[in-house]
Amino acid sequence: MINRIAAAAALSLALTSVAAPAFADEFRTAAPQTFSASELQAYGLDASATQRAVELQQQGYEVRVLSEEEAAQYQAGITDNQWLLLGILAGVVIIAVAVG
Repeated sequence: MINRIAAAAALSLALTSVAAPAFADEFRTAAPQTFSASELQAYGLDASATQRAVELQQQGYEVRVLSEEEAAQYQAGITDNQWLLLGILAGVVIIAVAVG
């Protein structure tokens, strides 16, 4: 039984080491910088969004400019693929424990 648990743990480690570099590439964006109100409006923000972004910068928040493609792919928290991998991992561990 201990061998099966160890095998399940090794498999889960192998899966995470293969999947981790792929997830790291998803979240690379331009370095943060401070934008002026005119620069933010040049990027297409309206007056109220520009004012809010300037206020957030003054409070210490970082503002990043993303391309439309990056913005479409951006998702805070755990992505659907990560949930899928976690589910598969949980299933493997449950089966290994149940069989053992």
